[in-house]
Order: sequence, then structure tokens, then C-alpha cells
Amino acid sequence: MAASFEPMLENGSSADVVAKVVLNAVTSENPSLMYLAGKDIESLKEAKRKMSDEEFYRMMKQNLMR
Repeated sequence: MAASFEPMLENGSSADVVAKVVLNAVTSENPSLMYLAGKDIESLKEAKRKMSDEEFYRMMKQNLMR
């Protein structure tokens, strides 16, 4: 795994947090197309919101190549 993703993994959401989001998703009477599990992904989604698709994908590619 790319070294630049190690901090994300270390600070990532616990399995319990993710499991609760998944349980909510599969039992919801009004399901959403997207569910966010944890602060780490919320930060990434916020970064995506502020960038064009091209900028975001470039940033992700740069992080993967480190």
C-alpha cells in the first residue's frame, strides 16, 4: 500500500463505526445512494467537493504513486 495512505489507515474509522453505517444502509426504509462511514471519508468527500473531477483524480493518483 502506498505510504501516503498509511496515515489514513491509522486514523481511519473503526470496524464498529463502519458496521453501524452498513447496518443502517441495509435496513433503511428510504435508502440513500451514498453512506459515509467516519470522519476520514467525510474529509476526503469535502476535498472532492472543492475540486473538479480532474483535480481530484490527479490528487488521488499522486497519493497512490508516492
